[in-house]
Amino acid sequence: MTALKRYWKNIYLLYSILFLLVAAAVFVPYFVTGTSLIWQSDGIAQHFPALVDWRVTLRQLLFDNIWPAQWQWRLGLGADYLQTFSYYTLGDIFTYGVAFVSQDHVLAYYNCSVIVRLFLAGLSFLFVARQFIPRAPHWSLIPATFSYIFFGYTAFAAFEHPFFLNPLIIFPLLIWSLNRLLVTHKTFLFTIIVTWTLWNNFYFAFMMALGALLFWLGYLYATRSWFNWTQHLRLLVATGIGTLMPMVLLLPSLISVLDSARSGKTLANGLILYPAYYYFGLPGNLIANFATPDFWVTGGFSALAVFAVIYALRHWHEYKTFNWVFILVGVGLLLPAFAGILNGFSSPSNRWLFMISLPVNLMMIHFLQHLRRLTLRDYTWFAIVGVIASLSLFIMSDFSLNSRFSPMIALYAISLLLIWSLQHHPTQPGLKALLIAVVLLNVTFITNRNHTNNTNPATSDMLSERSINKLLHGQRDYLPENTANPSFSRVYIDNQLGNATGIAPTTNLPILSQTNNIESYWSVQNKAVNTMMQRLQIAGSSPNDITSNLDHRNILMNVLGVKTSYQNSSTMTPNSYEQNANVSVNHQTAFTSSDSYPLVYLPKYTVAAKDYGPMTATEKEATLADSVVVPGMRAGQSSAFAKQIVSGVIRTDQTKSGQTSLHYHYKTHASLLPDGIFLMANKQLRGTELHLEISNLRYTAATFGQRQQNALAAYQYSATQNARNMQSSPNIRYNPKAFTWNWTQHHLDTIGTEYAGYKLTANYNDHDVSFSQTGQTNLSFYNPQNAVTLNLGQATDYKNEQFIPLTFSRDGDYSFDVRIVGIPTDKRFSRVARQIQRTAPKLRFKRNQVLTTIRVQSPRMLATTIPYSTGWSANGRHLVKINDGFIGIPLKAGQNHLVLTYQTPGLTIGLWLSLLGGVLSSIALVLKLIKRK
Repeated sequence: MTALKRYWKNIYLLYSILFLLVAAAVFVPYFVTGTSLIWQSDGIAQHFPALVDWRVTLRQLLFDNIWPAQWQWRLGLGADYLQTFSYYTLGDIFTYGVAFVSQDHVLAYYNCSVIVRLFLAGLSFLFVARQFIPRAPHWSLIPATFSYIFFGYTAFAAFEHPFFLNPLIIFPLLIWSLNRLLVTHKTFLFTIIVTWTLWNNFYFAFMMALGALLFWLGYLYATRSWFNWTQHLRLLVATGIGTLMPMVLLLPSLISVLDSARSGKTLANGLILYPAYYYFGLPGNLIANFATPDFWVTGGFSALAVFAVIYALRHWHEYKTFNWVFILVGVGLLLPAFAGILNGFSSPSNRWLFMISLPVNLMMIHFLQHLRRLTLRDYTWFAIVGVIASLSLFIMSDFSLNSRFSPMIALYAISLLLIWSLQHHPTQPGLKALLIAVVLLNVTFITNRNHTNNTNPATSDMLSERSINKLLHGQRDYLPENTANPSFSRVYIDNQLGNATGIAPTTNLPILSQTNNIESYWSVQNKAVNTMMQRLQIAGSSPNDITSNLDHRNILMNVLGVKTSYQNSSTMTPNSYEQNANVSVNHQTAFTSSDSYPLVYLPKYTVAAKDYGPMTATEKEATLADSVVVPGMRAGQSSAFAKQIVSGVIRTDQTKSGQTSLHYHYKTHASLLPDGIFLMANKQLRGTELHLEISNLRYTAATFGQRQQNALAAYQYSATQNARNMQSSPNIRYNPKAFTWNWTQHHLDTIGTEYAGYKLTANYNDHDVSFSQTGQTNLSFYNPQNAVTLNLGQATDYKNEQFIPLTFSRDGDYSFDVRIVGIPTDKRFSRVARQIQRTAPKLRFKRNQVLTTIRVQSPRMLATTIPYSTGWSANGRHLVKINDGFIGIPLKAGQNHLVLTYQTPGLTIGLWLSLLGGVLSSIALVLKLIKRK
């Protein structure tokens, strides 16, 4: 019995037992029902494919001593391996164990790694808390530890982005080791933690560095050691060595980020203040968390954590350091620019909130140690904050008395009652145990609240293990068109997720196949190719998915070398692609084009960039068919193929004459008939692909009052039309006042949604094509455009006038200029494609190299569809960025022997810097040992 009590007093053993109980409550239903922890959006689209691919790379490295090629043709149109995967797997030490797992068990490894990360996060906090507050009783450490692990951030990240949990492990150790250096002058552990911080992920390293900087400034303020230059030098050296060691991974990653499609964006998406609904929900985020966190404010702290913050603010002078942090966080949550700066000077994402969990829960330990000091005013403020948070949740749940947030409000009240009881009966161990139990229940509710439907197959956001294994094994069936040389048989593989598709625009599952799928969905994308796609006005292109589906444009898909397209039944088929009835993979039909371009070719015409720039998107696409666009030329040629574009004649009213371009205006109104434009009969459109070109796009969102009036007008209009129909029964329920009241009640939480985007949809030949204008509330895909070109598909019924309906997803005022043009996709294009194919030199491929020999009679520009990167070189030749995004190689008259070589930018320098850091670290360690002796 004595031994049992001794073990029970072991805080780490107690934590482990309680963690198993909470983890079981959260995760056992998933294992019982065969539901994975893989989100149907980024989980299956990015994280899981990256892990499966990383397993293959690690095994080749460990068992065969084969390093991965620096340039990978299978990543979209081609991309750098290290720069792409450093964000996901290379720096995450918790993925390294996958090398010793069979492919059939990678899914189990992924699931278990989520739980392991959470467990280690708790251990990290528990260890650091005992160092900072060594005399804290065990009963106060346990609720703080679980409140640190399970809050709104982990409730979202654990299921959506597992490696986002790593900072919860690292950050406490980083702050503790920094404090240890400042107090004891011991630098080694701090150097190691800095190295791990930077190796793990450059994105979170930036945020944690700012958190450590704030701690250091607070330490200097508290100790008045501003001019302790010896201490500053010691810290600078330790930080410098810790920064040098991971440079082999960090430097190439930073270079890629600075030159990526997501760089150079407007700070905080241009927001000065957040939308009104954000502020309505902010108090409620203290005690609960919303399913989709607005601007990544995940919130959802335990009730005791909220009490601790209020208590600290009420006792300002005693906890001044904590309070300045809480005030800074409070102000930061109100300003989009603050979130944008901490998000790498980009969109206003509040992911940095994971760091606040450390001071909040350290403060909780202090709070629980001073319960006897609580006064009536403290309890009054606890209650006031609880009421404000409850009112916020009430508004955000449309004033529903059956709100899903009711348990969180009840747990807040119960926690308050237990604190009062424990204050007046401090020696009752049962009350302490009950308080711990309530905290565990509280954090379990926070973690599970938004995932209660995950074990329901009809509504789950997570994929079943069966579906994932089927998808995983199904990638083997996608085969390259040319098995002898698969590196340059590009394909397009349609969405494979069916009705489980989440917010991710695509999936990277095809990287596990033997094909080179052009669509690539990663956080770091090639900026040059993104520029090209933006100028071609590809509707689905975004900084995370720059190629998208190329809008299924026939010319562009062929120019980029897409030989085969694996399509779902609802997908638009470009004209050059003919169905291969004998090939069907994962319920997708293969379509093959004989017009696809080679990777390297000699275009007929050379067009100056200054002449190319003013062209419309369709003219630019047509120009790429037979020309190469070269910057810096004073004058160039013009594309013969682009001159064959046909302009359609359109009108909005059949009583008026048509024109090739018109100004279109739409304002939300009640109507049974669709709005749109008429395309007049034109035989010249035969054999063309129709493009709807929209320019000078303007949108003014409807205000809350206008939306209310629009909804009421639509309700009244529908009732009037129904009353005129003699065959319909009278609407006894008609009540405009009740409708207005109900609409207002259910939409009050949408005040401010005018910052959100909208969708514009056109219908042609019974096929919808749409463009989504992302709003300022969008964090990853914010990409405002005032012009877009939509592929309507192959022209049909061109002998008759056709109506093309236009629909708009959000209330407001829309205006734009519009025209419809036809770009040839029949034999006229096939002749151009055949001519290009005949110019292609034979290629040889080596690791990170492309070799060829070509003879020309006069100096020419050799065109490629290899994405432009400074990592490419060609045996002394100056490479040119052609066509806005690809590599061009100037050729001299006569024979040209070309060796195109790729090396990851910054890798060599990064390697030398890492070696320097290792040497300096070793010297410092040796000097430390000598000094100790």
